[in-house]
Amino acid sequence: MKSLPRVNNYDILTQTAHGSIQYSCKTKFLQLNELIKYSNKKAFDMLCKQGCPNYGKKWSCPPYAPAFEHFVKPFIFIQVIMLLVEMGEFSYIKNDYLKIKAANSVLKSRIDKALRLCMDNNEFYISTGSCRLCKPCKKKFNEKCSHPEKRTYSFEALGINVSAMIQDLFQTKLLWYKSKTLPEYTCVVAGLLTNCEEINDKVVKQLMQFD
Repeated sequence: MKSLPRVNNYDILTQTAHGSIQYSCKTKFLQLNELIKYSNKKAFDMLCKQGCPNYGKKWSCPPYAPAFEHFVKPFIFIQVIMLLVEMGEFSYIKNDYLKIKAANSVLKSRIDKALRLCMDNNEFYISTGSCRLCKPCKKKFNEKCSHPEKRTYSFEALGINVSAMIQDLFQTKLLWYKSKTLPEYTCVVAGLLTNCEEINDKVVKQLMQFD
């Protein structure tokens, strides 16, 4: 196969009700088998069980989420996408905790929307969190998933060590709000699964169209 490109970097300016926000987008296109080394489903299911309120309550979360290797079997390639925004972009918010919530909300909603719009019959995506097609998830009522063919999963739910992955791919560390200390930046990570070896930036182009 052709040699795959290095990381692509983009700066994106978007408008919100409080003015413009600039965030950065980094992408890398690679073969899926290059991510297997970050997979440890058993360990990450245990972490979710110990610390996540969604454990066992959503069909897209552990222990119901499949292992990464199983979920991506129909595909060969992935475009890993990371959106990052510095906390200074949310200076209009006085409360630090609300700043991080607002930042994550902006990033998650935009990348998931862009991925949905880019998806076709030959592609699928890994989202930034649990599936949000149904609110609440049917698992809450012990009912079957309403959209099993459209249900999405996050890298973490599939057992991927996202922290190690983005450190290697993008030389970026995951930062969290802890001890009431605001991090310098926050980021979200998603992926577009495909069998097409042709590299394009349609997800980034879609992101740039959002107001």
